[in-house]
Amino acid sequence: MATETKKTATKATTKKPAAVKKAPAKKAAAKKPAVKKVAPKKVAAKAAPKKASPVKKAAVKKAAAKAPSSKTVTFRIKRGEQVDGAFEARHEDFKIKYDDSTTVLQGLEMIKGEQDGSLTFRRSCRASICGSCGMFINNRSRLACKTKIKDMVGGVKENMNVPASGNIIEIEAQKNQPVLKDLVVDIQPFYKKVENITPFVQEGAETNADVDKTSFEQVNMVSNCIMCGACYSDCTAMVENPDFLGPAALAKAFRFVSDPREGQKTDRLKELSEKNGVWDCTRCGMCVDACPKGVAPMEAIIKLRTRSMNSGVTNNPGARHAMSFKKDIATWGVLNEPVMLLKTLRHNVIKQAGNALNLVRKGKIPNPLPFDHKVEGLNEVRDIFKELEKNPIDVETRAEDTGPGAG
Repeated sequence: MATETKKTATKATTKKPAAVKKAPAKKAAAKKPAVKKVAPKKVAAKAAPKKASPVKKAAVKKAAAKAPSSKTVTFRIKRGEQVDGAFEARHEDFKIKYDDSTTVLQGLEMIKGEQDGSLTFRRSCRASICGSCGMFINNRSRLACKTKIKDMVGGVKENMNVPASGNIIEIEAQKNQPVLKDLVVDIQPFYKKVENITPFVQEGAETNADVDKTSFEQVNMVSNCIMCGACYSDCTAMVENPDFLGPAALAKAFRFVSDPREGQKTDRLKELSEKNGVWDCTRCGMCVDACPKGVAPMEAIIKLRTRSMNSGVTNNPGARHAMSFKKDIATWGVLNEPVMLLKTLRHNVIKQAGNALNLVRKGKIPNPLPFDHKVEGLNEVRDIFKELEKNPIDVETRAEDTGPGAG
């Protein structure tokens, strides 16, 4: 019996390992299909680049054919620095390569990085936002980052301010400002004039509490100013009168006069109507052409004049001149220049006695008697003025909000 028990136990123990061996065999068989699935994926991945390679080669060939790598242009740069309080200037020429997308700023950076590291200029955003790279390029103030070399070389038919200049681009610092070095000007006088117009909203009795999205249609256009100084540089009035506030500061002033939240509108208009203010603008339009952001500073100045007269700010030479001009045309159809000068300057007309005598000698003093001038269609002119008084034209320029919060 004992022997049989041992045999039974031995048989039982020998059977257990057999069951254990069968289990791993089944698991190994289950893994085989997973390996087979991976193989076709790798083959497909390898085949993809072979099909795309002809397309890529064709694109590279087209790009190589279009790339004008042989184009060169000469930058004629007015350079210099302050020596004993005086600016000593010189001109230097630099040749660079360019393509259709190269800007003047990129060209200057090539010169600084590869030819002359001492070349000095300002730049920051490279996207026509900061205004740092304002320069005098081909006789006009422009943003170097926005000005393409190909446009300067070949000109732009749609823009009279961008004539063809050939393979020489002349670059110098902005005008109407002291030059510190090369293409860098002292911007302190420019910002001082902006500071003088109190560039923030003030509390006061004229504050309008009713503010909605349409209230800022007048503000939107002038708010685009990036303070690049291009209008200040090209302003012809600044050449004759450096104390003139300038187009940028006056456009900024209009931004606050037209803001419904401003509480000191009339006081602002009185200050802006004084000497070196809105009436010193010669209306040449250079600031409108120079502005790279469409601010149109001269339009803002004209609006300030209109608003000042509508607010009763008329006791100044500029307003008196405008009102006399209007009255002469509405009454006689022509200007009565001798009387208009007297109305404009009043007792200060004595200071113009020398000029008057010189005009008398040249025979250029017109007859001050208005009935001596016969104007055809005078009744039609008078009817036009009467109609305008009944139905005045809204001359305000509005710009709808198109920013991220619009709608």
